[in-house]
Amino acid sequence: MNENSEKQKKKKWDIQVPHTYFIIFMILILCAILTYVLPAGSYDRVENDTGRMVVVADSFHEVESNPISLMDFLKAVPSGLEAQAALIFFVFVCGGTFGIFDETNALNVGINKIAHRLNGKETLMIIAITTIFSILGATMAFDPQVIMFIPLGVALARRCGYDAITGIAMVLGGVYVGFSCGALNPYTTAVAQGIAGVPLFSGLGFRVVWQVVTLVFTCAYIIRYAKKVKASPSTSYCYELELSEKEAHEKEQANFTTKLSVRQILVILVLFGGLGCVVYGSLKLSWGTSDMAAAFFGMGLLAGIIGGLGGNKICTSWIKGAKTMVFGALAIGLGRAILIVLENGMIMDTIVSGLSSLLQMLPSSLISIGMLIANVVINFFVPSGSGQATLVMPFMAAIASLTGVTMQTAIVAFQGGEGFSNAVIPTSSTTNACLGAGNVGYEKWVRFAMPMFLIQLVICAVFTIIASVIGL
Repeated sequence: MNENSEKQKKKKWDIQVPHTYFIIFMILILCAILTYVLPAGSYDRVENDTGRMVVVADSFHEVESNPISLMDFLKAVPSGLEAQAALIFFVFVCGGTFGIFDETNALNVGINKIAHRLNGKETLMIIAITTIFSILGATMAFDPQVIMFIPLGVALARRCGYDAITGIAMVLGGVYVGFSCGALNPYTTAVAQGIAGVPLFSGLGFRVVWQVVTLVFTCAYIIRYAKKVKASPSTSYCYELELSEKEAHEKEQANFTTKLSVRQILVILVLFGGLGCVVYGSLKLSWGTSDMAAAFFGMGLLAGIIGGLGGNKICTSWIKGAKTMVFGALAIGLGRAILIVLENGMIMDTIVSGLSSLLQMLPSSLISIGMLIANVVINFFVPSGSGQATLVMPFMAAIASLTGVTMQTAIVAFQGGEGFSNAVIPTSSTTNACLGAGNVGYEKWVRFAMPMFLIQLVICAVFTIIASVIGL
């Protein structure tokens, strides 16, 4: 009775967040309208010493207006899906592969074994997993690679009495902390410093301290939420999902075992061997998403054969797993459609130019904070680390030189604005894919992630000010 009244009270005060697709579609409409309102413009672009095309800071000029027609607006969605096809198919293949692994029951038993050993040490597990992925984000710039670890994180979190959001947060939250602070991030730090003309990976000590402080607060936030969910499951932001998974969980508990068969041990070896190959290939062999998808497809087939599933069962399990990724996969293409509308309407550069002009109007004491906020806004439309660096860093560098802000401070503001906001913007392809892998809706996730992002943003603002004061 008390639980029911609690749930009713909770529902009464809950703010209903619109569906992800609805949010993106409304943004698409707004962007299409802006192509009729804002003047079309463009910057000149040149190739820098590293072969990247970067904008020329003072070259903005108006061009012929190109407002988006109704047909162009409708075509933006399939064009976005086409542009992100490689990542979308990677997401589907990941889902299918984990569907096969799940059918062998090897992961369930393996995770039972881990959870049994972690009994009473769940908090240390959250800290350890979040820290490991933070290091991977800082040094190896994990991005699409993180998707494949989400099902494992979610399964482990549930075994420990938590929910799917906790599992996603341990993996994705950790990666974004490392990626954003970027001590040795080759895609944001290196590109931004190369454009700004400062030594690569300089300011390493400052970034490490920034990462450690942010990581401590992030772990504390995740642990606080996880403990709350464990004590009262109805407080979970994805409580309905956990209820729907309850029957399967009870069945697993009834058949609880930590004893792995020879086949299951071999299947787990295939999983971790395959994950190792994918990570090595993406970092050392320049594998793209298509290469990683091929490796995952091979992993799934091998696991199904070793697990003794048979041809028909492998196929049905693969399809079942791929279905779970539909939400995240389609959201990736929808998010890209926004950028297509802005670029085709010739107003992306206009927006960047307007933000640049606003920054130069700010008092010198607020320039660095203005840079941080501007990068959060731009990342909403261009959720790509290296892509945003080549677009905005020439302006950030120019504004820094005009206002006395150091180049390193401008880079810190860029990294923080571009990185942490990925956890909450509906246009982030990695976040959408991870939510799809965990079967958690954006509207549920953002309720958890928004306070975490705001805390991280405040910490970033503090470190941006420190960087400016000490003349980093």
